[in-house]
Amino acid sequence: MRIHISQLSKTLIASTALSLAGFAAAADALTSEFSFRVVETNAEGEEVLVERETIRPGEVISYELRHQNTTEGAMEGLVIAAPVPDGVSLALGAEVTSVAAVFEVQAEMDPEQEGLEWSTVPATRKVVDANGNMTEEPLPEEAVAAVRWTLSEPLEAGASAFNSYRVRLN
Repeated sequence: MRIHISQLSKTLIASTALSLAGFAAAADALTSEFSFRVVETNAEGEEVLVERETIRPGEVISYELRHQNTTEGAMEGLVIAAPVPDGVSLALGAEVTSVAAVFEVQAEMDPEQEGLEWSTVPATRKVVDANGNMTEEPLPEEAVAAVRWTLSEPLEAGASAFNSYRVRLN
């Protein structure tokens, strides 16, 4: 079975969010570029990123987000968020940022609270066992619904930020 990557990526492009705390005219202030490639291993055993139209279960996609500050001043409070589309699982530990940032994942982590919550990694979730007792376990990669980076420093005028993460097709 093969799935067209564009089906997964349309959801991602439409859902990628950028938050600017207290910054007016945000839509014109930051240019954004999204790309994705499939992770493969070449004949020498090295990892390479290639453009392909289809992907098979178990294969990995690298999502890349680039943002550039097009203003004449620094931008503070940037939060770059992106979903983990249905049909894939986050590959924890493969996230990258070019600027100092706090990386978080979003998932249902507490059955006593309604909705999704954010957590730094390694994240845990609470589960109710067969005896009705609440225990904690590591958050499974397939439970992650979104990722985000909260930039720790302002993005200076003309500067760019690069963030990437990987997902595995279920």
